[in-house]
Amino acid sequence: QEIGDRRGEASSLNGLGTAYRSLGQYQEAMDYLQQSLTIQREIGDRRGEANSLNALGIVYKSLGQYQKAMDYHQQSLKIQQEIGDP
Repeated sequence: QEIGDRRGEASSLNGLGTAYRSLGQYQEAMDYLQQSLTIQREIGDRRGEANSLNALGIVYKSLGQYQKAMDYHQQSLKIQQEIGDP
């Protein structure tokens, strides 16, 4: 954040979100992942955006919110197909 590395900031936020998800702290995970997603969209990081959407889908699946999980996973898949990410 201090040096203006938006991509690095988004990556760090995504990592924090993933760590909180692993700890079962889902609200914190969603907060960090949403922040990461916002930055990735602002800077046009499509691969990062797909990763955050996928991670959010996993959080919602863990919470038993399967429709929301599917929505996030479908958004992630669409981006991955658009950018040719395997």
